[in-house]
Amino acid sequence: MRLLFSLLLLTCPLLLGADLTGRWTGTIAVDDTGSGTTITTQVHVELQQKADGVSGKIGRIEDNEVVVIKNVHMEGDTLSFEAASDETTGPMKFSLKIAGDRMEGTMNGSIDSGDIKGKVKLTRDKTTASR
Repeated sequence: MRLLFSLLLLTCPLLLGADLTGRWTGTIAVDDTGSGTTITTQVHVELQQKADGVSGKIGRIEDNEVVVIKNVHMEGDTLSFEAASDETTGPMKFSLKIAGDRMEGTMNGSIDSGDIKGKVKLTRDKTTASR
């Protein structure tokens, strides 16, 4: 019992202390079944983590326009949220597993030509990390 309690004390600060605040950059890779290629888009995510939750914005690196993320949920080491733009027919749903200064996961949604699925890889920008 003491060993279990000691392990909980050691791991709780790691789980509770993970602050996602800052700029995250990376890619969303989508397989284009029509052409047989993969379309990779450079993106950035700005996150703010406070006691009442996580908020933020997402956009393409080359664009000044960003969209607000909504319906943000943290469950264990997984961050999920939705983002919608004029290019989508509904919200794009993201599910990202957090591992230190990296997040990887999936994006699912739809555009005019049908359903879209992507693989997301993000890395924390060390110059804006809040620790």
